[in-house]
Amino acid sequence: MKVFDFNALLSSREKADTDMIIAIGVFDGVHKGHRKIFETVSECARKNTGYESMCITFSTNPKNSHSGSLDTMRLREEYVSSFAINSFTIIDFSENFSKISASGFASEILRLCRPRILVVGSDFKCGNPKESADGDGMVGLFASEGVDVELKKVDFVLSESGEKISSTLLRRLIKDGDLESYSRLSGQSYRVDLMTEPSRFDQEGLTICREHIRQLLPPPGAYEGTFVNMEGNEYPVMIDISDSLLSILGRCSGQRDSLFITRRR
Repeated sequence: MKVFDFNALLSSREKADTDMIIAIGVFDGVHKGHRKIFETVSECARKNTGYESMCITFSTNPKNSHSGSLDTMRLREEYVSSFAINSFTIIDFSENFSKISASGFASEILRLCRPRILVVGSDFKCGNPKESADGDGMVGLFASEGVDVELKKVDFVLSESGEKISSTLLRRLIKDGDLESYSRLSGQSYRVDLMTEPSRFDQEGLTICREHIRQLLPPPGAYEGTFVNMEGNEYPVMIDISDSLLSILGRCSGQRDSLFITRRR
């Protein structure tokens, strides 16, 4: 999977003449609903062998910019790549971009590539609040420019209690320290990226200042989890989270990659 910056790709015109299947969304903390979108993209690609596929995402979640991310772009990219999607394109959600209208965004997509199929969740919206559009609206905007795009609208995935599985729901579970429900609804244990965070190894394990971790963490307490190094080796560990530190207690051999937090003790 090739990774692009949205503006750089617009400037280079590398994909301008490419027939494209596009998925658009934040995809923060990839969950079962997102998986359904990516599976739809993969299915469309199998049925349309002349088309490429692209996931367009955002550098920050505009709805939760102050409450902590559920992942990092590295983890998100890694997950999306498991669906054999050709391109992963990142939009810098700057103040200027937050003001763009849906029609302006549609025009940029038409400059970026030749959209043929648009895959979005049923709650998809883009554009500033005064000039926004859902999936049907985006297809209409493409049509107004003379481009016919097929819409694949993916329905919600619901929890056992009938609640929509969403990043908002998963964020609430992390804040409550309910890691087991998080794992069940997202399809994977909560993963914290350790690659970019300054840390200190000692005889007991690994310690990281909580202020250096950009992702949302569960409340202070003792947890169980798995330390993963860059070679993919996994080690069961105990985790202590305080107001100021994340301490990983146990064998942490090799260059750090990530930490799965599985349950509260």
